[in-house]
Amino acid sequence: MIERLQRIATFLERLRWLLIILGGLSMAGILLSLIETHWLSGDALLIPSILAFSWAATLYSISKLFTRVPAKPAAEAGFRDRLSAQLRRGALWVLAVVMIALTFSVMILSYQLLRIGF
Repeated sequence: MIERLQRIATFLERLRWLLIILGGLSMAGILLSLIETHWLSGDALLIPSILAFSWAATLYSISKLFTRVPAKPAAEAGFRDRLSAQLRRGALWVLAVVMIALTFSVMILSYQLLRIGF
């Protein structure tokens, strides 16, 4: 599972600046929707901005967390090296489960917000 997330993260690594820009623009859209401005009346951009920010933050987190997954330790490696690699891989497994749960939560949030928005 973490190897698959590593492949996804290496693809997302090329899009990292686009994700940062998307997150910044969506944060600006959230702030403009919440603050009374003459540029934007009402909260028409609030729901799409929240969704764009949550997806940008989720994808950026995946691209940062899983770019360097340690390889499985070889059988002839020393005890300390095997233990270190297993601990790092175990921590990444826990993070992978959390990130998958977060992604499903963002999918449910997207569905609910789009249902309310339309």
